[in-house]
Amino acid sequence: MTLTRRRFIAHGTAGLGALALGHLPLPALAQGEIMPASGKRVVVVGGGWGGATAAKYLRMQDPGIEVVLVETGEVFRSCPISNWVIGGIRTMDDITVGYDGLVAHHGVKLMRDTVTGIDTAAKTVSVESGGFLRYDRLVLSPGITLRRDAIAGLEAARERFPAAWKAGPETQLLRDRLQAMAAGGTVALSVPPAPFRCPPGPYERVSLIADYLKRDKPGSKLVVFDANQNIISKGALFQAAWDELYAGIIDYRPDHAVTRVDGATGTLYTDFDEVTAEVANVIPPQQANRLVHDAGLVPEGRQWAPVKPWDFTSTEADAVHVIGDATDGSVVGAVPKSGFVANSMGKVAAAAAVALLNGREAPRPSLANTCYSLVSAEEGISVTAIYDYDDATGKIVAVEGASGLSPARTALIKRNAEDWAQAIWRDMLA
Repeated sequence: MTLTRRRFIAHGTAGLGALALGHLPLPALAQGEIMPASGKRVVVVGGGWGGATAAKYLRMQDPGIEVVLVETGEVFRSCPISNWVIGGIRTMDDITVGYDGLVAHHGVKLMRDTVTGIDTAAKTVSVESGGFLRYDRLVLSPGITLRRDAIAGLEAARERFPAAWKAGPETQLLRDRLQAMAAGGTVALSVPPAPFRCPPGPYERVSLIADYLKRDKPGSKLVVFDANQNIISKGALFQAAWDELYAGIIDYRPDHAVTRVDGATGTLYTDFDEVTAEVANVIPPQQANRLVHDAGLVPEGRQWAPVKPWDFTSTEADAVHVIGDATDGSVVGAVPKSGFVANSMGKVAAAAAVALLNGREAPRPSLANTCYSLVSAEEGISVTAIYDYDDATGKIVAVEGASGLSPARTALIKRNAEDWAQAIWRDMLA
């Protein structure tokens, strides 16, 4: 394979913002290698909550390690807070951050490309535009793959039933459709079976869509098909808000998994009933990103990547860390698939990779999670936990007395959520 040009930001390049950066030529070795490593190299795949954090903290802890971040997108768009865009209280610009801070301030080498394959035996990462990168250690933070094939008719009608489960064009599409809907219309939303990315995410979305309908689309209703038996995160707080704020708007139907959709009519079907909607948001079942499966990092018959909870190294390959939503919670422990947890995993993996590349043992892991959810444009609820490694079980567990729910919805929690978003985006990307 031969490479001629690639979107790439070299070490030390001054950043003008991710959208201003262009193509730079890179040499490709005869056998297809994109560039030889100048020393110890860590390749990070995925510039989201886990990957961007890992790339930054690798360089912070050991500037002698060459860090190459391979990311498809031009900019980072935050999944947390993206429900605020759908509900009409923020815009896509508000949740978009460039990658230039990682480059200019930390010397991360940013390669804009799509990974097409991983050879864990040869320690190489192949990319869509041709060639491969060698690595000494690999950090994978590829996120999820939506299993649209689990719902009959969905793949062929994906534009009619956007998931909007990755912040981007579908987020804006869902927002636009809500705005275009006439008052008195029906909106349908499906919640997939757990586990899935961001456990409270669908229920925050229900709240903010209902809030928007209440304000701007009088007489409209929101039918919620939940594949789970009940609200799986902050259930009592969400239910109390719905009962008080959205009676007659939200029609919540637990234990109703969507099994089929009809794109021509906009109809969602379950084993019990059906609804035809002007606007429909179908969030499919999920699994670890297909890239992780194709790399042999997910055993046959499973959907998530098993890792060692001490340092998030793969149980299936050497010198590979898997972090974020792709990890198998049954192996890791009781941590949610949240952005904050992915950020914590990125720091743990970075510290472990630095130690292991320098002949030391990986340090003891610890993680944190705070998850804010708005229940209206003005009020929010939250859950917080601190996690440690449990020597008895070999898993990550919540520290006793260091976790809990907010007692009620408040305007202060919404303000805290705004401050948290700005602070953690700086932690990841500045």
